[in-house]
Amino acid sequence: MNYSTHVATSLAAGTYLTTVTNVPFSVACLGGIVIGSLLPDIDEPNSFVGRRTFGLSKLIKKMFGHRGLTHSLLFWLLFSLLYYKFQNDFTLGLSLGYVFHIIGDFFSRQGVPLFFPFTKKKFRAPLTYKTGTVQERALLVVALVAFVYIVYRYKLFVTVF
Repeated sequence: MNYSTHVATSLAAGTYLTTVTNVPFSVACLGGIVIGSLLPDIDEPNSFVGRRTFGLSKLIKKMFGHRGLTHSLLFWLLFSLLYYKFQNDFTLGLSLGYVFHIIGDFFSRQGVPLFFPFTKKKFRAPLTYKTGTVQERALLVVALVAFVYIVYRYKLFVTVF
């Protein structure tokens, strides 16, 4: 999934979550969702986030490969300890964006190694899309429309704190 689709689908999912749970619709949470939705691709030097890591991305890819450790549920759980440590809207958003990224890639044809490092087997949904195709562009448009609809439908206003 391209970075723009990760951001759009994560924002749509996170915004919907704010309407059915106590997740806050705040600048901090939404910012965390955006950043978190990009972080798993730190294992790909040519990704949006990978191009901004001053070589760290190359090291991670060399050690674990693309869609390796950073796309696993174990790493997400460890990453989510940030929320339990700081318990603020931003770290909650980071955790949510991160898991939304993994879920998004779960629906791609490549799949994700959910249980890495215990197994390198990649899991995927029965219905998948191919990255960079018309299917993914359609998903991007649907996610953007859903985000706008949810904000409008539920009259959500961003809170700063």
